[in-house]
Amino acid sequence: MNNIQYYTCYDLPVPYKKLKIYPVTVKDYILFSGYSACLSLDKNSVPDVKIISMSYLDYMFHLAIAEPDGEPHILWLDRILAMCLKDDNSFEDMEKSISRYTKDANGKACIIIGNETYTGYDFNEIRKIICEQNLVSLPDENISKEVRDSLEEAKRYKMRHSGTRPASIEDYIISLSTTTGWQIEYVYSMSIRKFVKSIRRLDNLIHYKIYLSASMSGMVEFKDKSFIKHWLTNIEEDDEYSDVSVDLDKIQGTVSMESAKK
Repeated sequence: MNNIQYYTCYDLPVPYKKLKIYPVTVKDYILFSGYSACLSLDKNSVPDVKIISMSYLDYMFHLAIAEPDGEPHILWLDRILAMCLKDDNSFEDMEKSISRYTKDANGKACIIIGNETYTGYDFNEIRKIICEQNLVSLPDENISKEVRDSLEEAKRYKMRHSGTRPASIEDYIISLSTTTGWQIEYVYSMSIRKFVKSIRRLDNLIHYKIYLSASMSGMVEFKDKSFIKHWLTNIEEDDEYSDVSVDLDKIQGTVSMESAKK
């Protein structure tokens, strides 16, 4: 177990230099979900050597200048830091707050928090901590952007044709409270990480009971006996595209057929 796992296990703030980085709670889930787009920019898929060689923080600065009418990534980052550092007072003055994002004597992007300067390398570490604490998915750079885009399209296609719609955060909160008996206020106070893991574990438990009951009734027989896995087994997703990657070619062909019909 590495250090970050110890802190995330108990929802403790992760120390980094002079900072304490706190997990975000469910009460801020919707805001954090919107702001967190600034943490998952697909920098290394840009076909430009200069951009690939930039630090992630330098790239965010670059976008702010190159695309002034684009998404306000620096502002979103500022709001995330306000949440994660529990430093609302020092982030209240927007003009003063944004001025902390500057460049050092070498022209490299940096952040000034308190009296400390945090470099592009520091920000990479801070970003990793925040993403791990709050289960933010980062682009899988082992898969090319073109393939990732195809897999994302496959997931959207599968969802559209399954006749199901994903539940809202509000629905998840109500569902967790209803099935566990936890007070809504308690669910609000949970970390995003524990909330998401609780939903996953609850879903796993319900399906385990259904499959086990069906199997023991004798009315249903599963050819693959290993299909029914105990509800306490590991359910971490090593491959977020596992449900669509096997049938990607088939789905792509179907998408092409649908397009041809239009």
